[in-house]
Amino acid sequence: MSNSREDGHHYRRRTARPQPGRPVPKNLGQRGPRDFTPAAEEEEDFRPPNPKSPVAGAKPGVVVGALLVLGGIVCLIVFPFLPVGFPGWTTAALIAAILLGLVVLFMQMPAKRAGSDDGARV
Repeated sequence: MSNSREDGHHYRRRTARPQPGRPVPKNLGQRGPRDFTPAAEEEEDFRPPNPKSPVAGAKPGVVVGALLVLGGIVCLIVFPFLPVGFPGWTTAALIAAILLGLVVLFMQMPAKRAGSDDGARV
């Protein structure tokens, strides 16, 4: 069988080539990343880490300050949509709670840095 057409141009025989979106035929002898199957023993050894609660190691002052700030903001947003009437001093009390929470959080910040490092990291 000849590789030329009647008009003299040559053509190549089509071979089975992988095409996008189609599986690779097994008869090509090529192995790709999708052909990898992990061993069963590797999968059994993995245990996901147990995440710790962020509140578990926090100082009580930090927790109280954060609750005051976040709770005050949430209440300021939610209270106007409730069908119950609130006294006029409620807004002032919530703003005071937010400010008190911010003061408590700022008081929990360390006064001096630990170490003489300037903070730059490469």
